[in-house]
Amino acid sequence: MRWATVFFGLMMLAGCTAVQEHPTGWGDSQRAELYTRLGLGYMKQDRLSASLEALEEALAIAPQDSAANHAMALLRFKLGDSVEARRRFGISVASDPGNFGARHDFGTVLCQLGAWADGIQQFRAALDDPFNTATYRSQFGLGVCLLGVSDLFGAQDQFRAALASRPNNSAILYQCAVVSFDLGENLSARGFLERYFSTSTASADSLLLAVRNEQKLRAEDLVVQYASKLRTDYPASEQAEALRTIMVSESND
Repeated sequence: MRWATVFFGLMMLAGCTAVQEHPTGWGDSQRAELYTRLGLGYMKQDRLSASLEALEEALAIAPQDSAANHAMALLRFKLGDSVEARRRFGISVASDPGNFGARHDFGTVLCQLGAWADGIQQFRAALDDPFNTATYRSQFGLGVCLLGVSDLFGAQDQFRAALASRPNNSAILYQCAVVSFDLGENLSARGFLERYFSTSTASADSLLLAVRNEQKLRAEDLVVQYASKLRTDYPASEQAEALRTIMVSESND
C-alpha cells in the first residue's frame, strides 16, 4: 500500500478516541489517509468496531480512494462479508491499478474463496506491473492459486522463482516442499523441508509432510524422528490423528 508522509507520530493508533473533524490545513486526501491508517491500526488490535468507524469516515471523505477501499475490503473479509470485501477490492484496484498490495490481498482472498481463475488474474496483473517491488509475493500467491487448480508444474515454477528472491522464507520453502512431494520428487521435498526446519519452528503440517515424504524414501529412522516430534509437540492436533492412521496403514503393508 502506498502511503504519503506519516502524520505526527501516529499517536492515534495507540487508541485515542477522538479525531478533529476538520484538522486545520489538511486536504481531503490527507484526512482520508489518516482515517485509513487509524482503521488499519484498530484492525491490527482487533478493535473491529473502531476500525469500521474510522474506515467509513475515510470513505465518506474519499469514496474512490484505493488505500481506503483496500483497508475496508480487508476488514469486511475479516468480518465474514466476502461479497462486500470483493466489491471494495474491485474499487481499490480500479482506482489505482498500480496498487499491487491490494492485488496481492485480492488474489489471496479470491483463491481462499475458491475463485481460482479470478485470483490468478490478480496475481498475474501484479506481476505485469513494472513498478511492483514485491514480485516474490506475487509469485508466491500465484503459486498457491495454481496449486488450487492442480497446476503443479506451474506452481513449482512460481514458488522457485519466489525462493530465488527470498531463499530463507519459511512459507515459500514449505510450499516448495509440498509441490515437490505432490510431483513425486521426494529427495527434493526432503531438501526443502530440511531448509524449512532450519529457518522456522516446525509446524504440525510440515512434520506430517516430512513423515509421509520419508516413508516414500523408506528412511525409517527419519520417519520415527518426525513422527515422535509431531506427537510430542502437537499431541491433540488433527495432524497427530492423521499420523496414527498413516502409521497403522504402513505397518499393515
